[in-house]
Amino acid sequence: MAVRRGSVGVTLAVGLVLFAASCVWKHAEVDFVSAVQSKSRSVKVARCAGDKALKDRVTSIGKTSKLTDAMRLVAAAKVRAAQNGVAKSRPFSDELLGMIKGLVKRLKGTGLEADLPMLRVPEKVKEVGILMMTANRGLCGAYNTFVIKKTGARIEDLNKQGITPKLLIVGKKGLAGMKTRFPKDIKYNYTEEWFAMPDTIKAKDSAEIAETLENYFLSGEVDKIEIAYGKFINLISNEPTIRTLLPLSPTGIEDPEDETFRLTTESGKLKVEREKQKAPKAKEIEADVIFDQPPAVILNSMLPLYLNSQILSLMFDAQASELSSRMSAMKAATDNAKELQKKLLVLYNKKRQAAITAEICEQSAAATALESADVKGKAGPALGVVDNEKSVAEDFMKELDSGD
Repeated sequence: MAVRRGSVGVTLAVGLVLFAASCVWKHAEVDFVSAVQSKSRSVKVARCAGDKALKDRVTSIGKTSKLTDAMRLVAAAKVRAAQNGVAKSRPFSDELLGMIKGLVKRLKGTGLEADLPMLRVPEKVKEVGILMMTANRGLCGAYNTFVIKKTGARIEDLNKQGITPKLLIVGKKGLAGMKTRFPKDIKYNYTEEWFAMPDTIKAKDSAEIAETLENYFLSGEVDKIEIAYGKFINLISNEPTIRTLLPLSPTGIEDPEDETFRLTTESGKLKVEREKQKAPKAKEIEADVIFDQPPAVILNSMLPLYLNSQILSLMFDAQASELSSRMSAMKAATDNAKELQKKLLVLYNKKRQAAITAEICEQSAAATALESADVKGKAGPALGVVDNEKSVAEDFMKELDSGD
């Protein structure tokens, strides 16, 4: 029985100890002298640290600059692809143009225009079709905006002549910009003919556009078809241009400003070399050549091929303009990001140094106060039972006012 009472006593003693410990832990933040709950001091400056949000922003801008620089290099590689596409399509276009010019020369003075609808020039232009060639994507500076505004200005000029043009669009940005970038008072008819601007341009893409334009022209819905596109000049500039596609001229069918470009490097920097292309000479067709079909039929089958080759060349030119604009835009974005990162990094280092200096000052001041207290003894009498932080603060301010 005594053993049982002893074990009960030990259990009660342990319980009381644990209860007392929990009470002490719960009231650890209560001032022992004044019995007032003390506010814990929050450290506003982390030890040996800077502004985390600013540091995260510096890191984010650094990643952005790497991304924009990668986009610039990708655009440069695609410019080379456009250059190769122009070079590959050139021989076929030159050979076809030489044959067309040879046939036209052979049939000169025979009323050729009457039998070739694609060469027939109307006495008065009443209906005009405009093909607006833009990009599918943005992030290429003002390339799309310039082409859209050039098209809007051309439509405005045609409206002054009493003509409401029909609009055909290449590229998603043209479809969106038609609603936002055009002047509000212009009149035009959107034909619902829209074509995507492919990343890799192929002959079938230009053939689809050429067939649609040919149908509009040969059906008499339009008397003239123009194209608005960005003409490639060099890696930092392109020029929005309006050019007539149909009708073709029998005497000057080639483009008088026909040029090719070649992307090279010089001293580690990209450079574009432009070369004027001479007009292909007309093929010499002997007088005793017997045609299996009438020459007009042969020309009617060759002219659509030539129109297709012209649109293919213009698509490559527009793509090179888009990519060069993207290169310039991404180069500017990379430079701006690096400059901003540099400025923010300086600001971050200054704030970090200020935080470290403030912490050192606090520690030095605390150490000095402790040393002076050890020399002089106690700083003052202990607080009374009824004293608290408020009453002590009021007494302290009175002493400061009285000068004691």
